[in-house]
Amino acid sequence: MSKLGQRLRASVEELERTRLSQRFAGLDLSPLSGVVPRRPIRVGGEISRVVIAPRHGVPTLEVMISDGSGSITAVFTGRRSIGGIEHGRAVILEGVAVPERDRNVIFNPAYTLIP
Repeated sequence: MSKLGQRLRASVEELERTRLSQRFAGLDLSPLSGVVPRRPIRVGGEISRVVIAPRHGVPTLEVMISDGSGSITAVFTGRRSIGGIEHGRAVILEGVAVPERDRNVIFNPAYTLIP
């Protein structure tokens, strides 16, 4: 990739981080970049990925959110879908994050959809 292409890409990524941080400002949420494992958290973000993947033979819905500072994955066991949970939708999650592989995961969090 050319230097110009790298600069344009970096600018787009920076604009996206800024947009997301502004979208969730003022909601009294912890930034995803500062999540401390095994502590209760209340975070928000925009859904960037939704995957249906079985875990130990049980249907599981995995939802990754991002707030511009970082990302986290919410895992809903026993679910294949949740009404309103779709790519690009904003959501607030409450639960306890645990480290899993190279990411933080919240299992079966309480959630609130944001318009």
